[in-house]
Amino acid sequence: AAILDKADEIRRKREEALRLSDEFLRSVFLDMFGDPVTNPKGWKTNILGDLCGKIESGWSPKCESDIPEKEDWSVLKLGSVTYGSYDDTAAKKLPSELVPRPKIEVRPGDLLFSRKNTREHVAAVAYVFETEGRRMLPDLIFRISPIDVNVLTAEFLWLQLANPHMRQEIQRLATGAAGSMPNISKANLSGVSLIVPPIEKQNTFRDVVLKWRSTHKNLLEASSYDADLFASLQQRAFKGEL
Repeated sequence: AAILDKADEIRRKREEALRLSDEFLRSVFLDMFGDPVTNPKGWKTNILGDLCGKIESGWSPKCESDIPEKEDWSVLKLGSVTYGSYDDTAAKKLPSELVPRPKIEVRPGDLLFSRKNTREHVAAVAYVFETEGRRMLPDLIFRISPIDVNVLTAEFLWLQLANPHMRQEIQRLATGAAGSMPNISKANLSGVSLIVPPIEKQNTFRDVVLKWRSTHKNLLEASSYDADLFASLQQRAFKGEL
């Protein structure tokens, strides 16, 4: 029991570290740029459609239930972005008789936005730091690309769209009949007003994001190891092997 309590304590502390890691990045954004909706720092503004030339949608064919192997083409599920971080394991295998569409393959540096989901999860946004190849966009997820990274960086745009107040504003643009999932159109998303601080300030924030990613990735790996270790210890305890 003492061994299991200690392992569980380590696991819970790691989970808390992950939560604080996520909160850190949001706090840095607010400290540097303020609330993007009220714009207390008086930054220049422009609409998303003028800053992002392409808002791409994908393809949602009927896929297989099998978990895709590394060499398989697959289509992302909504769960790949639902919780604000990219998860390329949430994907469905493309049937062998269908021809893949490389133009909608997800790549590092992409910014993904869920245009249709439940009221709680619509307008979730995730930045792709890294991904398995051959993952394609579904038609329920947009890919948003800044026109000029010397005006707007994808990392800054990610945290701006993920800001809780900004997300609430965007969710109000969702339409749909009663009982159906809310949907945000390209036209409505294009009209969203964004703050556009000087690029030097955005690049400084980008450096923070990249350093954060390195630490956060280590925490994720350690948390996964902790969970596996705790499960293993539980099994050994029940078998009387501890």
